[in-house]
Amino acid sequence: MDLADFIEANIQALVGDWAECALAISQVDSQFTESQLRNSALDILTAIAVDMREPQNAAQQQTKSRGEKHAPHSRFNAVARLHAEDRLSHAFGINDVVAEFRAPCAPRCCAAGRRLHRSAL
Repeated sequence: MDLADFIEANIQALVGDWAECALAISQVDSQFTESQLRNSALDILTAIAVDMREPQNAAQQQTKSRGEKHAPHSRFNAVARLHAEDRLSHAFGINDVVAEFRAPCAPRCCAAGRRLHRSAL
């Protein structure tokens, strides 16, 4: 199973895990609620899976893997930008926004993530 398939097969658990981890690593005075964290995690994870499936040659893969791909009009960048702008417009602090984007990359701090990680091995 490739990563895009994994995301799609486990999307609901990943959204829940994302919200739980983002809450755990956000600032003490965070304004986040779980429903706010979930409201666009689905869009972001779906955009990530779609982006992973875009055809690319070896040079494009290497460039992208190094973070050198500049695609300001990609679906993922559009979803991520809209999400961040929405959070900031609702008076969320930059630390909260960064914590939410870090949540999927954070060490697996939640029970759902540990279960998903073990099942993928």
